[in-house]
Amino acid sequence: MKRFLKLTHPPFSVAKGIVVLPKQWVVPPKSESSPQWTNREDLRDLIICSIDPPGALSGLYEDIDDALHARQLPNGNIEAGVHIADVSHFVHDDTPMDSEAASRGTTVYLVDKRIDMLPALLGTNLCSLRPFVERLAFSAIWELTPDADIVSVRFTKSVIASKAAFTYEEAQIRKDDSHLQDELTKSIRLLNSLALKLKAKRMAAGALNLASPEVRIQLDSAESSDPIDVEQKEMRETNSLVEEFMLLANISVARKIEETFPQTAVLRRHLPPPRTNFEKLQDILLKRKGMKLDVSSSGALATSLDQCIDPKEPAFNTLVRIMATRCMLSAQYFCSVSVGKDTFGHYGLASPIYTHFTSPIRRYADVLAHRQLSAAIGYSPLHASLHSKSHVERVLDVVNRRHRMAQMAGRASVEFYVGLALKGRGQKKEGQAGEVTEEAFVIRTFRNGVGVFVSKLGIEGLVTFKKDMQFDADNYTITVGSTTIAVFDKVTVRIEVEKDRNTQRGRVKMTLVHPIDSAGP
Repeated sequence: MKRFLKLTHPPFSVAKGIVVLPKQWVVPPKSESSPQWTNREDLRDLIICSIDPPGALSGLYEDIDDALHARQLPNGNIEAGVHIADVSHFVHDDTPMDSEAASRGTTVYLVDKRIDMLPALLGTNLCSLRPFVERLAFSAIWELTPDADIVSVRFTKSVIASKAAFTYEEAQIRKDDSHLQDELTKSIRLLNSLALKLKAKRMAAGALNLASPEVRIQLDSAESSDPIDVEQKEMRETNSLVEEFMLLANISVARKIEETFPQTAVLRRHLPPPRTNFEKLQDILLKRKGMKLDVSSSGALATSLDQCIDPKEPAFNTLVRIMATRCMLSAQYFCSVSVGKDTFGHYGLASPIYTHFTSPIRRYADVLAHRQLSAAIGYSPLHASLHSKSHVERVLDVVNRRHRMAQMAGRASVEFYVGLALKGRGQKKEGQAGEVTEEAFVIRTFRNGVGVFVSKLGIEGLVTFKKDMQFDADNYTITVGSTTIAVFDKVTVRIEVEKDRNTQRGRVKMTLVHPIDSAGP
């Protein structure tokens, strides 16, 4: 993982020039003379809560960036709010802490630890929107119709006091419990009803519902970091609830900062992929399943993906979405004046403009968006550096690079710990030291084997054959003896963890056991 990350950053405690933060800092009592309260709205009485993955509420991930609320208005409409940690209050332009955060670009999440973009005291305490304590926030508040049409939006610096911190599962259970009729539960239900309609509008506009292999690795404890098992992440309605409102906030902020600072707005775009990227997947689907994939637009692709269904195999549609995701280009941060306005759009979200605003604790681009939004609403002046096209471009080049490196490191970490977990699982089975068997899908064929994807574990592997075989590149099949294996076929693989001769680290090795034993004579 170090070759991806180049982990040269010293701890914040010894980084040169980093200011020591007050561990017991609290929001001061409200008064006209308090600078923390100047031009801030008092939203402490709102029924606000956070909904996060389990890790965000444990000792490993305590950085709660966002919280939400919703309430009925007297006119029949609904007020909904997204409240984001006000990191820019603590991290000022042109300071050692800001420079350090800019060079890191992002927090890196590994299975057993994280490498913070900001000092832990900020990320997990002073900025984190923990429940039952007052925190400084940057709020986006909408008035929406019951059909989730936006009537108005406003942005304000605020002080909030979150009433609860839920995991996705806890929020889902609370929402579904008909016996609960308290204001907090009603707020979650109201947010969910709006989120369903917001998502329907996005899908109708051509947004893509893609997929990526996501697994959760159970660790023995935070101290030992020994993996116990691997399981697929469960997606609930409440996952989508949070996602829809984060998207709404990011889109709304993007419009505001680009309108105010058209020369240097910090935005994020996702370019349409070249049609040639999909040619192989289109050919495979047509030849193996008789299905057509229309890639003429994001909407056409979304419709085609919805129709890629195999009644005999429920996991087939997810597999196709994962393969389609790999045909996409990567999203990139950019300075608004650096590209033509007709290329601002986010292809996957089917949005004409987009930015990142909702995670300033862990993404430096969001900190920049906060500063620009703060200036756009007249709360604070914009630092001269954020009026400079060359400066913004230079910073975003670093952020884009660090973001890619963090993704690679995160994936490598998951793969490594999946291997450790499988090794442990196999050793518990008598007579199968260090190996397990799982179902997998063939995702490609080549001259001496196949590539397989184990959806349960979110990992890929290559299976090679030592025996004679025939490879049909045009029809994506291999034939060994009387057995023919094709792309999309379900197979059973044996998974072992062996020591890599070069790195001396454990690596996953796969062999086929059904419909044919690839290790046999």
